Amino acid sequence: MDLKIGMKVRFGRANGQKTVGEVIKVNQKSVKVKTHEARGINGRSASGEVWRVAKHPSILEIVE
Repeated sequence: MDLKIGMKVRFGRANGQKTVGEVIKVNQKSVKVKTHEARGINGRSASGEVWRVAKHPSILEIVE
C-alpha cells in the first residue's frame, strides 16, 4: 500500500463504521489519520481528531 501525506483514506472495521480522513504521517506499519467527520456512538470522537491506523487492507483503503 503506497500511502503519502495528504491522501484521503477511509478506515474502520470490515463490518463496522467507516470514517474518512487525511493522512498526516506515514510510519512503517501504520499511518496517522486526521478525521474529516465525527466517529463513534453519538459522535464521541469529534471531527479533526488524530487516529493511528494499521496499514492493513481490511482496515484502511484509499479514497479517490
